[in-house]
Amino acid sequence: MSNLVVKVATRSRGTFVVKRSLSKLRVEEDWFADRNRIVREAACLQVIAERVGKEFAPKVLLEDPENYSCLLECAPEGTITWKKDLLEGKVDPKITEKVAFFLSKFHSGTRDDKIQHEFSDQSNFIQLRINPYLVRVSERHADLKQQVDEIISGLISKKICLVHGDFSPKNILLLPDGRVWIIDCEVAHYGNPAFDVAFCTNHLILKAIHLSSTRHLEEARRFWKNYWDNSRWPAQENFTVRVLGALMLARVDGKSPAEYLAAQDRIIVREISRNLISSRTDEFEQVARLAEASIRSRE
Repeated sequence: MSNLVVKVATRSRGTFVVKRSLSKLRVEEDWFADRNRIVREAACLQVIAERVGKEFAPKVLLEDPENYSCLLECAPEGTITWKKDLLEGKVDPKITEKVAFFLSKFHSGTRDDKIQHEFSDQSNFIQLRINPYLVRVSERHADLKQQVDEIISGLISKKICLVHGDFSPKNILLLPDGRVWIIDCEVAHYGNPAFDVAFCTNHLILKAIHLSSTRHLEEARRFWKNYWDNSRWPAQENFTVRVLGALMLARVDGKSPAEYLAAQDRIIVREISRNLISSRTDEFEQVARLAEASIRSRE
């Protein structure tokens, strides 16, 4: 959607991926972003390798900032996205736990002045997440503007650690040897970890509603519990629930709606998320119960 990505196979130098950022994203509405985000992405992948583990990210082979490009190690044959597995109804608690472990370690391992200085610019986050997701929600649901503005303020002003910014199942690769790769971190910035936690949990809940699957909902609960059991900032958990409610609505009425949600799914998500935002819900189990009730009602 936001990059040109090409797999290149050579006879003498193996296979690699060329990635080049686009100035205009491939979505229905006009959506522009700074192409220098490719430099930020390469830097974040290197931080993942250094601070969390080399097994969690592809190697950055070459950077070409003048052409807004970089070369990355190519995942081996047989690699799939976690999103593909989930949409096909496959649930594996070990993967969920591994993803939650990565995110907690990524956040806790990047809380220092060096990382803050390198990733202090939040422009990409505002262009690619705050404006098209949350600002657009406040425009389309004017009665929720005050609550959404509070969430936006908390995400921008609270600077705790390095945030991936697009931590969703489509950007989590499952390699044949059991490794998990985290990719597409062009929105990385020093900010509030609540965004990553809510962003990933949101995708699990949306897939649970779409598939009418309580098993997927249990994975959302598992991811949430595993992350917070290993995190260093439990004070942010309640705020993260509020971010989750806003992101649920954003994937229905923002600039980048979840493509797999059917019309009835969107109605359900809109109703649940509006309820959560308007009441300033900050307890995760209440979110899970509302999602579960919607699933049960369709059985």
